[in-house]
Amino acid sequence: MTLQEKALTAQESAVFLSGGNSVDGWTPTSLRGENRTGLGRWSEVDIVGFLRNGRTARGSVFGGMTSAIVHGTQYLNDKDLSSIAHFLKSLPACDKDQPPWQYSPTETIALHNGDTSARGARLYADRCAACHRTDGYAYPTTFPPLAGNPVVMNPAPDSLIQIVLAGSTLPAMRSSPTTFVMPGFGKTMTDQQVADVVSFIRASWGNDTGPISKENVRRLRKFQSKIISHTQIPLN
Repeated sequence: MTLQEKALTAQESAVFLSGGNSVDGWTPTSLRGENRTGLGRWSEVDIVGFLRNGRTARGSVFGGMTSAIVHGTQYLNDKDLSSIAHFLKSLPACDKDQPPWQYSPTETIALHNGDTSARGARLYADRCAACHRTDGYAYPTTFPPLAGNPVVMNPAPDSLIQIVLAGSTLPAMRSSPTTFVMPGFGKTMTDQQVADVVSFIRASWGNDTGPISKENVRRLRKFQSKIISHTQIPLN
């Protein structure tokens, strides 16, 4: 992200493109080789597809990256896209001690058996499972998977909370002419409910990432309210 770089080249430091702090409520994930929170499990083909279409079997674009693809990378030729992908895959992981992600069916089995006793499980079943499925694999490339998703496993939960609160739009691209919309739940779910369902997603299917609190949600809800109020045009 502009103006918060920890390093300017891969030769300068291993933290180059390794993620960063939240910008406008969105937390950039690592573009290096981390297995869980980076591009370690992405192939060059995955990266090319993401930059061209904004969607792959691994995930879908959201937040500030949407404009970068809509107005930029989708227009690059195959050679340029492949060069970017090849470069990114050449970057080793910054967090070399990060364990690999392995799918766990525990939550899937529980949901299939009607067991929603886990924190946030019933909310997930009611609000999320129709698109993202009880196994967390969703319906790529229409709806992005939550199982093994680097955004979900990012230590900072900001991006995931923002999406649950405000929703997200996967816009049409030249090569993928269909738009898909996820509704926001900010008006129908309390801070505690959002915290519960986000915590369930972060803990399930082998994601094994820590829970969040309603204070995390409250902070981002206030931030979103400020953004909306600053962009409203007064009517005279």
